[in-house]
Amino acid sequence: MGIIEHIISGTSLQPLRNILDLMSLAPDVLWASLLLLAGIMLLNDLLRTALMTEHTRSVAVHALVCTLTLLPSAILGLALLYAGYRHPERAWINFGLALALYIPWYVGGTLTWLARRDTEGADVGWISHGLFITVPCGILAVVLF
Repeated sequence: MGIIEHIISGTSLQPLRNILDLMSLAPDVLWASLLLLAGIMLLNDLLRTALMTEHTRSVAVHALVCTLTLLPSAILGLALLYAGYRHPERAWINFGLALALYIPWYVGGTLTWLARRDTEGADVGWISHGLFITVPCGILAVVLF
């Protein structure tokens, strides 16, 4: 118990606050926010590529890859809702920017496919399922806030 108390006593919530500030898609940190979201998508694609190339026949890995394929859209949807709450006057702009982030996501999926043709990284249809998460969240952000 003393080890846990020692670890917790030296921590700060400031990094989490910084990430929340970036997820608000505020105009003064917009480029950093977009880079963070694009980086999440890129890291997600790299993780999916690594899993798909190492464990090609695993059903559990296939399910994890399918879940990871939709994870960026869920993060994007939550970011839109949070950004709509924090900056309601920018809801439409943020919604358009979130949809524009699908371009590097599609490119990342295609690069995954180029890395190894027998992977499912370029499944644009599966990535497009993310629109069923992002678009309703963006519309909710515009309507609610």
